[in-house]
Amino acid sequence: MKPTTKLLNKWNDIHEKIGIICCLLMIAGLFFSRALLSLSMFVMFVNALHPRFLRQYWKEWRRNAFFMLCVAFFFSYFISGLWSADHNYWLKATINKLPFVILPFSFLSVPLHKEKVQRLIIISLAAMQLLLIGYSLAELALHWNYYMKGYHFSRPIPTTKYNDHIRFSLSLVLSFFLLLYLLLEKKKDLINKSAKWILTIILCIFFVYIHILAAKSGILCLYLGMLVFVIFKIGRKNKLLALLLTLIIASLPFLGYIFVPTFKTKIDYVRYEQQKTKEDKHYDYTLSDAGRMITYDIGIKAIKEHPVSGMGAGDLMDEMREGYRKYYPEVSEEQQFGPINQFLFTALSVGIPLCLILLAMCIAPFFLKVNDRIYLIITALALFISLMVEAPLELQFGVFTYLFFILTWISILKKPTVQ
Repeated sequence: MKPTTKLLNKWNDIHEKIGIICCLLMIAGLFFSRALLSLSMFVMFVNALHPRFLRQYWKEWRRNAFFMLCVAFFFSYFISGLWSADHNYWLKATINKLPFVILPFSFLSVPLHKEKVQRLIIISLAAMQLLLIGYSLAELALHWNYYMKGYHFSRPIPTTKYNDHIRFSLSLVLSFFLLLYLLLEKKKDLINKSAKWILTIILCIFFVYIHILAAKSGILCLYLGMLVFVIFKIGRKNKLLALLLTLIIASLPFLGYIFVPTFKTKIDYVRYEQQKTKEDKHYDYTLSDAGRMITYDIGIKAIKEHPVSGMGAGDLMDEMREGYRKYYPEVSEEQQFGPINQFLFTALSVGIPLCLILLAMCIAPFFLKVNDRIYLIITALALFISLMVEAPLELQFGVFTYLFFILTWISILKKPTVQ
């Protein structure tokens, strides 16, 4: 037997294991290391190029509308280099979108249609998040006064290595529904009574901590997801129970305001911002939401001037800085940002026509034919909301968070051709 044949046979034996290990390493990279995230993503892509499975993956990849729209979204940024003057910034923005091409294809090598693999990935994800929650709560307990004062200035408690509390909060919300799926949908031989109690406790921890962290987008996605689940999943079987649960869910924010100090402080801060903006009759850039509204104002004015082609992904920040100088000269350069809304950011980068690709990509998961589609719909809805209040697809962790959870659900819920 030739050495090449021996190598391929060995690769056959460990092909699925490599995909699983890379998936676990990417999760770890999301929380602990940018380099690990990039490296494991690359190795997973190479693993998906296995000659024995390449044709099968290629056919499956081409048949998925969401995957094709991911590629189109990448190329919308790529071709904007034709009208971008700052090619360094354009290259950075484009490379950041490369996972939209390689990750959907790479994920086909992870056997998430197998229930034991689903359990491994979901529990490993939750375990890493629990570790970070423990660290975060310990820091809060040790420096209570410092962090409580910080919440008066929208300064949250520490979370991941890079302290990306918005992405961490969103990941907890999306993991919440993965755990719920494991708890409610799995067979008894995979999830016994003891495991169900453990999963229930983890769900409670996640729910409480999301309120302690008090990221507005995370809390909004959590409650909206729960309401959708109750109305469309439970409501089909028991309308009275669904109504009761809806009333309970509606009352939980009020209980959180009473019993969770950080959540109360964040709500009071938001109310203070709204009141101050109303009294001053202009946006104070030192405030969190007011700073976001300033980027919307500048971004929309710039899009009106360049609606078809945008500025080009390379020149977006130059256009935004010009808008700051013209309309908000008091804002320091360190606090000047692109539109804090992914749709505005993309429209200004590549134009409104190409921005429609982003919209179609976000909507596509709602129409994919999979089992237990409610979980995919909740995830796609939560991610859509995150794009409305942030520009996460301009960040490595934001791109991965978006793709990982959508692709995980597609892989779990699809009808496998081979068991």
